[in-house]
Amino acid sequence: MRVFEREILDFIKGCVSDAGGGCRMAPGTGVARQVDNDVAGCLKGMVACMCIGGLNVLRCGEEGLAVVMVPMDYFSEGGTVEDIVRAGEEAGAPDRVFLYEDRWRGSGPLVRAMLRVRLGGGQRVFARNCGVRRINAETAAAFLERNHIYGPVKAPFRLGLFRSRSTGRSEAPMDLTPQLVAVAMFSEGRRMDDGTSSCRTCISYEWERYASVRGLRVTGGMGRLLEAFVQERRHEGAEGPLEVMTYADLEWYGGRSYSRLGFEERGCRPPVEFLCAPDGSMRVHEGKIRSDRRFRHLAGEADMMIRILNPGSRKYVRMFPEGERPQGC
Repeated sequence: MRVFEREILDFIKGCVSDAGGGCRMAPGTGVARQVDNDVAGCLKGMVACMCIGGLNVLRCGEEGLAVVMVPMDYFSEGGTVEDIVRAGEEAGAPDRVFLYEDRWRGSGPLVRAMLRVRLGGGQRVFARNCGVRRINAETAAAFLERNHIYGPVKAPFRLGLFRSRSTGRSEAPMDLTPQLVAVAMFSEGRRMDDGTSSCRTCISYEWERYASVRGLRVTGGMGRLLEAFVQERRHEGAEGPLEVMTYADLEWYGGRSYSRLGFEERGCRPPVEFLCAPDGSMRVHEGKIRSDRRFRHLAGEADMMIRILNPGSRKYVRMFPEGERPQGC
């Protein structure tokens, strides 16, 4: 194992230990086995480290999460996106994360918090105990800078989920979480009448960002914010069918959350090429070096940066016919 892969394995073992269970390496097997209890749902079963197609993969739980670890030099040494995706599939877990070394090094605290939640850890908040209201651009940007792997985005519709109460021991006490626990960002609506949407004439919005406070599981948060957004559009006079479309970043999520919310899969975007600093501290799309003044200083350094490809993204669409209330979100 490389250093960063060992760090990831140790972190996952720590998630088990911190939750009150036990974790040990079976001698000579490369398998970390949980003992005593199920760690409050964190890692049930075992954490197995396997090598698939030259990539080290952690299989967390018998029916849990597969973490495919991708080294910085993977592509320069001939690796392909197809092999990365195949490794995730062959791990046999229904949920997958493709954890690139630059993310682990450059966005360490956020990545660790996201991974802990995916493993079932972290504090829990119920969206039913929260209210929704609009937030300003500054509040949204600060929240996403801290809690979303891709940071802020400019969007006209910005909704925040604000905690108002706590019910029961299964939920985090009020004093352990901030009031604002999740944010959703939606684009301006576009009238789609050229056959590119699921209805020939509708207003289409893109769901551009969703994030909850790092390390916090907001149960029902996505559905609550989606419902509030659609209802707000109706109250403000939007007539006819509405469409909400979004993309699941396959590096982190397969899109199961969108399927549960009634979205339908509508194809995939191809992998995107990025340039990474050799120490993993920065990942930037090559086009931004030319078009975004924040990155123009990197133009002379592009040849020394490392090229990587992400697994692409999957498009999801949900239609809200005229008069339909977004029940079941």
